[in-house]
Amino acid sequence: MPSYAILGATGATGSNILKTLLLQSPGTQINVYVRSRTKLLRLFPDLKSNDNVKIFEGQIDDIKLLSACLANVTAVFACVATNENIPGIRLAQDTAQMIVAAIISTLVQNPKTHVPHIIFLSSASLSHDIKSDTPTPVRYLVHTAFSYTYADLAFAEKYLALHSAWLPVTYIRPGGLVEDKATGHTVSSEMQQGAFISYADLASGMVEVAQSGAYAGKELSINPVGKGARFEWTNTHRIPRGLLWHFAPWLYRLSHSVGLVY
Repeated sequence: MPSYAILGATGATGSNILKTLLLQSPGTQINVYVRSRTKLLRLFPDLKSNDNVKIFEGQIDDIKLLSACLANVTAVFACVATNENIPGIRLAQDTAQMIVAAIISTLVQNPKTHVPHIIFLSSASLSHDIKSDTPTPVRYLVHTAFSYTYADLAFAEKYLALHSAWLPVTYIRPGGLVEDKATGHTVSSEMQQGAFISYADLASGMVEVAQSGAYAGKELSINPVGKGARFEWTNTHRIPRGLLWHFAPWLYRLSHSVGLVY
């Protein structure tokens, strides 16, 4: 029976992946790596009595703990992410480096250990192979408003690519993400123009990719069925803020220093 590890299980994508696995395959072994066990149990109180879910609480740079979490699982869902354009952010880079270090640490101790398939959450804005009809001005606006986030993801992907000879990685590149009910999904090498996808459908698509055992080294888009999820206008505040921090990164540092942002 397959087993899985989830990094970032208290975030929007990771929590929906955990929910999907618990509903679809209640007997599946799931290792969950989080910074806060308390936060996870607030979201999933039933995990206290679920023997199939093992919780690993710690920082991402705890190689020994992360190695134990990733050891002998079929696939790893790497969902550690942020929607904020934070200058100098290294969240994705650090996660990618720690994943590689943890797996190598395990292989050094036991060369016969199974190397898991990494399902790495990225963005359609970094697509090389995925076809998209998004107008150039829109792509420029979005890429600039999230420039630091995308640079972090790009560095992470380049690092993972250095290990592609032995480490199977699939890059998931969704378009716009919103909180909405699931409507169904498709896995494709083409992004559906203009459609937003819910975190629930994204999670289902990522689980499908993991369960298939295929797509190593591929870039994939998870698209909604039909018109997709409804757009949340409340999310647009991140664009002007991201643009401001792109052109004036010192404003973020000032805001952070006085406690306006975290």
